[in-house]
Amino acid sequence: MKYAAAIFFCLFAAGCGNKAAEGLLSSAERFVNDRPDSALQILRGIDAATLAPATDARRRLMLAQACNRAGQKLQSDSLIRPALDYYERSGHGTGAAYAWYYYAQAHHNAGELKEAIRGYTQATLYAERHRQSSGMSELLGALYHTLGLLYLAQGYDTEAEEIFTKAIAVAQERDDAELEGYSRFMLSSAQYTAGRYAKAIETLAPLIEARDTLAFRFFAQQITLQNLIYHTFAEDLTPEQLLEERARIDPGEIRTAPLTHGAASADDNDRTLYDIASAVIFYRAGQTDSARYYIDRSLAQISHFDRNNVGLYTIASAIHHQRGEDSRALSYAMEYIDKRDSIDQAQRGALVAELEKKYRTANETALREAGLRYRAWIATLACLLLAGAIAWAVVGYRRKLRRRDAQLSEYLALLDSYRESHDSLTSRLDASDEREAAVKRSLESRFALLRDIASTYYTYGESQRLTAKMKELALSPAMLADIVRMADLYNDEAVTRLHRQLPGWTARNYDFAALVIAGFSPQEISVMLDMTLNGVYTLKSKLKRRLAESPAADKAFFIRFFQ
Repeated sequence: MKYAAAIFFCLFAAGCGNKAAEGLLSSAERFVNDRPDSALQILRGIDAATLAPATDARRRLMLAQACNRAGQKLQSDSLIRPALDYYERSGHGTGAAYAWYYYAQAHHNAGELKEAIRGYTQATLYAERHRQSSGMSELLGALYHTLGLLYLAQGYDTEAEEIFTKAIAVAQERDDAELEGYSRFMLSSAQYTAGRYAKAIETLAPLIEARDTLAFRFFAQQITLQNLIYHTFAEDLTPEQLLEERARIDPGEIRTAPLTHGAASADDNDRTLYDIASAVIFYRAGQTDSARYYIDRSLAQISHFDRNNVGLYTIASAIHHQRGEDSRALSYAMEYIDKRDSIDQAQRGALVAELEKKYRTANETALREAGLRYRAWIATLACLLLAGAIAWAVVGYRRKLRRRDAQLSEYLALLDSYRESHDSLTSRLDASDEREAAVKRSLESRFALLRDIASTYYTYGESQRLTAKMKELALSPAMLADIVRMADLYNDEAVTRLHRQLPGWTARNYDFAALVIAGFSPQEISVMLDMTLNGVYTLKSKLKRRLAESPAADKAFFIRFFQ
């Protein structure tokens, strides 16, 4: 192959001109996938000044492809931009799809996420439009997978689920088991992030069955650990079963397995997933010493926090709070709030703007293409008029207008779909702000309670009056209100939904249900509501029976807390 490249170089140097350049391009095209370094050597030896625009655009696309195959990441769009402009002007759909893809990659590598999303979106539109063309199916799979990862990083779980589902479908059409596996793994991650644990377990199940046959061993371990985390949050396995499954994992293989295999690479560069899974499992099992060890170690190893891992601070806060280390728990809670605020400030609205740009740019591009075709048709019509074929030209012109009307109707439908997506994303951002405000209110309330306890202790001393005062604080409306807020915050608004779906209960029954949902034991509830222990068990059984007999839509969800 090296000798063939040298011969081509000699022919080019001898002055074979554009014909020799075509020969070099054909040779590079044979090498670009298997020998990208050789392809780069050939392509960089071509004098671009002698090339026609179409040939130069083809050369630039091939250069970007060879750099990608050789692992030489483009950091700017200077190479691919002229090719992109050419294919946009000429209306070459498949060329435009590849050009937009490499353009987006360059901006992605440079850290310009906003422009990268726009490029990937444009490439996806062109690839979907020309799906039956050669190579478009492979490109579409890569685009779906990349866009899904970006959506997931931005926190838009529904959009990520939708696009990873498309990626799985494309991989199945192409019989690409490797791409299907990665897309299925990411789809389950999106479902887990959205709180749909059972669905995440179901999506990951085919990979769990095949994990022992996967050549990429680190990816197989990631699948196993992720599945354990899903089962922990789904609460469909007992703590003993979770600990038993964890004991079967080989930490040595996790520490030594390569992070890359072929074209695939793992994103857990710090190898922290084992520590995270261990912390969650030990916390579920009530072994807080072990849980604290693993969560502190994982947080110390992670160098970059984003939407996918910043929630570890809330887990650490809960673990330390259960151990009675409230100052450490508060520190982790404040860390979570600070990092979440900074992430939201950097990313909020970025995807909304890109969704708007997606449909607006697609509309403008299509209208520009229609305008070019329209002008070409007018020129043809003028020639036909000179030839005397007026009647045929009028029929063709009317057919063109009907097609244009159909295209405009399609674009209007896309714009309506965008508005619905924009409203949905805006409501999610508002809900996120409300949850953050609830966390801050709960923290302020706990500070107030600590001050009251300290003041009461130094005012009354160790006496019966101190006992009475502490009991008064435990039964205070403020404390009950704080418990209701926390029960709502950590249990999917369970108390609010109970009020809405069962409006006939007494205030005491609602308070009792809030304490049960918040996870207090019968002994603790008997003290907080000034009841006997038998009275607590009796009332709990009574409310469970009333729930079972009620017409509430979520009664199965409520009954779970009264088991």
